[in-house]
Amino acid sequence: MTVHVTHGRKYHIDNECPLMNTGEDLWDFDGDAWGHTSGAYRRRVATVTDAAYLGKLPCLHCVPVGYRVFPPLYGQTFGHEPVDEYDGTPEGDKGVTHMVCARCMTWNRWKDVSLWAGSRVTWPCTSAVVLELVPRPDTKEK
Repeated sequence: MTVHVTHGRKYHIDNECPLMNTGEDLWDFDGDAWGHTSGAYRRRVATVTDAAYLGKLPCLHCVPVGYRVFPPLYGQTFGHEPVDEYDGTPEGDKGVTHMVCARCMTWNRWKDVSLWAGSRVTWPCTSAVVLELVPRPDTKEK
């Protein structure tokens, strides 16, 4: 099966998909006084998986539900990374470490003094476990 990839965010199976042709027409007239023919920006890849690995999403008009493959999330941490909370402090100079998530915080509010205070979440955070950045605690390695 031939899959068509353009400058846009989608991949298409149908060579005459109206959404692909319209998207190419919009790209043609973006800042230019003249336009190219439809299909000038197309590149063919062998499978929908190859298109997904290029970061393209399936066209919801021409790609049937059974053929839709989404780009993988491999390597994306979304900011959930372990950092040492005591790095660069006197405690860290003494060898004390406390690994926390770089993104997650828990906020507390004391209404009587109008104060908000945030504290870092200990690593691994729930998001790191869900994204499989660390092994799940309920699975045992054999």
